[in-house]
Amino acid sequence: MKKLSLLLLCLCGFFPFAHAQEEEGPRVNENSFLVQKEIDVWRTDKTYNSQAAVYACQAVRIHKNWFLTAAHCVYTACSGSQPCTVQITLAEAELRQMARVYHSTSSQRVFIYPGFFPGQNRISSVDVALIRFEPESADFSYEAKKKGVWEPITQETFYARLPDSPETQDQLNASGGRLVSSANLGNSLFRPGIVVPKTVRGEVFYLQSPSDDIYFVEKLQHFISPGFGVRRGNSGGGVFTPQGDLVGLVSSLMYSKNGSASFYDAEGKAVLTLKNARDYFLFTGFNGATMNFIRNKVPSLRVIGADMGYAEPVKKNFEEIVKMINGVPMDF
Repeated sequence: MKKLSLLLLCLCGFFPFAHAQEEEGPRVNENSFLVQKEIDVWRTDKTYNSQAAVYACQAVRIHKNWFLTAAHCVYTACSGSQPCTVQITLAEAELRQMARVYHSTSSQRVFIYPGFFPGQNRISSVDVALIRFEPESADFSYEAKKKGVWEPITQETFYARLPDSPETQDQLNASGGRLVSSANLGNSLFRPGIVVPKTVRGEVFYLQSPSDDIYFVEKLQHFISPGFGVRRGNSGGGVFTPQGDLVGLVSSLMYSKNGSASFYDAEGKAVLTLKNARDYFLFTGFNGATMNFIRNKVPSLRVIGADMGYAEPVKKNFEEIVKMINGVPMDF
């Protein structure tokens, strides 16, 4: 796998922000990030062209038949009775394979956490959704790159060439991984750091947190750390430990014009409003609500409790925690 260390930080484009220096933190298992894929989502009754609203996000393959993403990535196109299409780039190296998954009320493939409700100036602790991938009902496309241009090929040609492209094979075979459950955690310090990858055209980029001040806050059912460059544009992507365990997802950061954001619990009740939310990296973990939602759908899920070597309880309240984070005071 090519070793790259940059992360997409903009909703509509890609540009380098910073180099993740391995000497600044634990060694990163880059191969574990192959489970992260690009997805595009749109209303099935809309043509996939410049006139359609296409939502580009990331998703993590937690099982051979299941992808995990952020609820806000699929909510607009797939919620209610709306039929939608999810296009997943399963592999992109010398060869490319994409699959289209079709969701409808009669054939459900997209499952949004029922308590998720998007809205302006809102951060949700239940911003998760699942995509069921059944190869027998999906439409596949196969391509090969010729002189820098992707050209369609047949399924037979794709699989005949596949042994000559180990990078494509590795991407196709990547699935599973272990989820870190934050269910029943109190306020805790999280070790040994976090890494946020992104897959772009088959290349894996990542940004590693330079800080050890990463906390799970029971009141918010959310993780919080000093900001280290992760902004919009990586929605639905995983937040991993350096070893490759999945801690959570890059969730919706719905700021108001003044940079504030509000936290809501699973019942939609406002917990607090954070005025300077842009100074922090906030992400959805697998708390009791989200973990139960995932477990009820995905078989043979590999899970480890955050208290099994990752989380250290702290006797600090929320206000004391945020005062410790990067010297940035929390402003309510």
